[in-house]
Amino acid sequence: MRRIIASLLPLLIAAPLMGQTTLGFRGGLSQATISTDVDEFGDQEARRGVVAGLDIAFPVGSSVELRIGGAYVQKGTVQSVDLASEGIEGVGSGRIEADWVQASALVRIGTPRGRGASFGLLLGPWAASLLSCDTSVEVDLGELGSLSESGSCDADTKPTDFGIAAGAGVELAISGDVRLGVDLIYSLGLANIDDTSTGTVNTRHLALQAGFVFPIGG
Repeated sequence: MRRIIASLLPLLIAAPLMGQTTLGFRGGLSQATISTDVDEFGDQEARRGVVAGLDIAFPVGSSVELRIGGAYVQKGTVQSVDLASEGIEGVGSGRIEADWVQASALVRIGTPRGRGASFGLLLGPWAASLLSCDTSVEVDLGELGSLSESGSCDADTKPTDFGIAAGAGVELAISGDVRLGVDLIYSLGLANIDDTSTGTVNTRHLALQAGFVFPIGG
C-alpha cells in the first residue's frame, strides 16, 4: 500500500499544474458481494452501503484524462443458510461488513466537455486498505427462539486488497464551470482477502455515485 501511495504522489502534485484540471467530490450508494470457493458458504445477497470520496483529473490527450481518487468504501456480503441440511429445523443468516479506504487511477475516455453533456468510459486499477471488519450471525430456530452473535473479523481479513474497476459516466453543466457528474463503476477484486486457510475470497463492488466537478486549472 505504501508503494502505491508513493507512486501516486507525483501525479497528485503535478496535476494542479496542468491546464483543464478538475476536482470532483462524489458520493453514492453501493452493493457489495464476494466470490468464494468455499462450498458451504450458502446463498448470498448484496450488502448495501455507501461510497464517498474525492478525485483530481487532468488531461493526457484530446479526449482522455487520468482520474486519481481516494474514497471510503463499504464492502462485504449477506449470507443465508437453510439449516435443514444439518438436521436442524431453522434458518440462519450471517453478515460481513468490511470498510475500506480505496485509491484508484482511472483512465476516462469521453466526449469533449462543453455546455451540454459529456459521456465517458472509465477503466483502471485500484488498491484498498482495510479500516474495519465486523461479522454477525443470527439463527432462527422457530419455536425454540433465536440466537445472535457478533464480533470482529479483522484478524481473518488481509489488510490490503487490489483489483480493477470499469464503468461509465456522464457530466452535465449546471452553473458556470461547475458540472454534475454521475458514474456507475464496478470494482473487481483480484486479491484473496481471506487470511485463513479455509478458502479464497474476492471482493465485488458496484457503486452508483454522483457529485460536483470543479475546474482548478487554467
